[in-house]
Parts: sequence; C-alpha cells; structure tokens
Amino acid sequence: MGGVIKITAVVLVGFALSACVSNDTNYTGAESISIPYDPYDFDPKDLLAEAQAHCQAYGLRAVYEDETVDPQSVRWRYRHYRCV
Repeated sequence: MGGVIKITAVVLVGFALSACVSNDTNYTGAESISIPYDPYDFDPKDLLAEAQAHCQAYGLRAVYEDETVDPQSVRWRYRHYRCV
C-alpha cells in the first residue's frame, strides 16, 4: 500500500511541476525549463528526465544550466535547463 501512495505522490508532484514550466528569454531561439524542487528531498535524475521530456517536444535535448533559490521560501529551489 505504501508503494501505491508514493507512486501517486510522484505523479501528483509531476503534474504540479509541469504547471511551473517557464520560458527563459535569455536563450535566444531556444526553449528552456525551470523546475522547482525541494533540496532536502529530490533526485537529480528525475529532474533531468522531466527536462528531457520537455525539450524532446522541441526536438532538442536538455542541458543543466544552473539553479536558483526561491527568494520567497527558505526551502524551495529551481533547477534551470536549456534545450539545445
């Protein structure tokens, strides 16, 4: 039962994060994505997989750019990926 709850939570988080996709205008002619995450509970591979899925829609691949801290929260951060 615990596995079902974890899977459901991951799916719900994925849907919530997909609403936070943004285009960064610093990259001329390229799409980008910023993914919010909890630095105390995250898997970099999952974040990269989400960015890859976004970039594949444009026929591109995701490259990790950097990360920033959410100024309105002491907990949340954003990982930024560029589609190349």
